[in-house]
Amino acid sequence: AVFYGPRDLRVEEVPVPQIGENEILLKVAYCAICGTDVRIFNHGHRGITKPQIIGHEISGVVAEKGKNVEGFVVGDRVMVDPIVSCGHCYYCQRGMTNLCLEFKKTTEAFGYYYPGGFAEYMVIPEKALWRGNLVKVPDGVSLEEAAIAEPFACALNGQVLSQVGLGDTVLIVGAGPVGCMHVGLARSLGATKIILSEVKETRLEMARKFFADVYVNPAQEDLSQVVMRETGGIGATVIIVAVSSRALQEQALNLAACHARINFFGGLPKEDNFVSLDSNLIHYKELYIHGTSGTTTNHIRMCLELMNSRRVNGKDYISTVIDLQELPRFLAEEVQEGKYLKVLVQPS
Repeated sequence: AVFYGPRDLRVEEVPVPQIGENEILLKVAYCAICGTDVRIFNHGHRGITKPQIIGHEISGVVAEKGKNVEGFVVGDRVMVDPIVSCGHCYYCQRGMTNLCLEFKKTTEAFGYYYPGGFAEYMVIPEKALWRGNLVKVPDGVSLEEAAIAEPFACALNGQVLSQVGLGDTVLIVGAGPVGCMHVGLARSLGATKIILSEVKETRLEMARKFFADVYVNPAQEDLSQVVMRETGGIGATVIIVAVSSRALQEQALNLAACHARINFFGGLPKEDNFVSLDSNLIHYKELYIHGTSGTTTNHIRMCLELMNSRRVNGKDYISTVIDLQELPRFLAEEVQEGKYLKVLVQPS
């Protein structure tokens, strides 16, 4: 599926890519649709060199390898970490590859800089192999599940920085695909109580299979009253705002316990990205407010192991699988908020 511009995505016949001595040819099994793909389809992206094959949540099988490639054999089941970090900047040297300074300049990632996963085959270049972007999938994890390991790892990045653990009451605002992943991860990390808030009733109903302790629709109940009732008037010790909403980011401070960790997981649109926060609430409640962006290969490996151990069941988060030929129409007509969790594209 080749992206030419906003709302111009074409499924075309292209030659099978040829690989060099230090590269791998990947036969794509599944590529999941990300919210970013929807935004690219509708509005484009400054980091994409057009025309470009998009898609970055990828699993597949090694179809061919260059003669100098070590560590992989034909037939290996793998998934792709999409961000190809430089490996030598300040952040890469400290393991924060998602914050790579070179990536911020180049958008060197699959589906942006390199051809992505909405295709039958794709090349894993030498640099990506050197940086560890191709990750083997454990035997107990299906390739369908492996395709959503990257968004799961984005959620894990937020939970690790929020220090979710035993005794925490976690409030998750937003029951989209990643919001639901936050529920499963918070449970795996030992949270004592999980409150999930979502204004769209269809999303809230889909999220009930993930067994949060409390479900609340703030259009029907006062969220503050529910949180205080469920916490004995203390507030949530962890709040993850998993939606793009300035108002909900601002509200989080009032729902937080003292010493709470507040994660602004969802970014805001550039035209509306300033929030007003009560500095005294931060000061007197000793709050820790932070953001998270993307993930690292280490977090991806952790999520694959969580799936392998069945601490989380990746298949629960997959709503449907579509053919590659359906993708342009699906993005144009069927992607509606509240209708799906994760949708996988099967190119072959």
